[in-house]
Amino acid sequence: MFLVDSHCHLDGLDYQTLHKNVDDVLAKAAARDVKFCLAVATTLPGYRSMRELVGDA
Repeated sequence: MFLVDSHCHLDGLDYQTLHKNVDDVLAKAAARDVKFCLAVATTLPGYRSMRELVGDA
């Protein structure tokens, strides 16, 4: 069995002190059986920022 995070804001996380980068976040999620994450945005600039952050992750 695996989990799906159906609503996350990867662009709003603390990458300065808590997480290294988005790959670190996804690796931590995978270690807890989260196989998929649906990253959402609430604005067009936020969407662009999120896309730049996650790339092809």
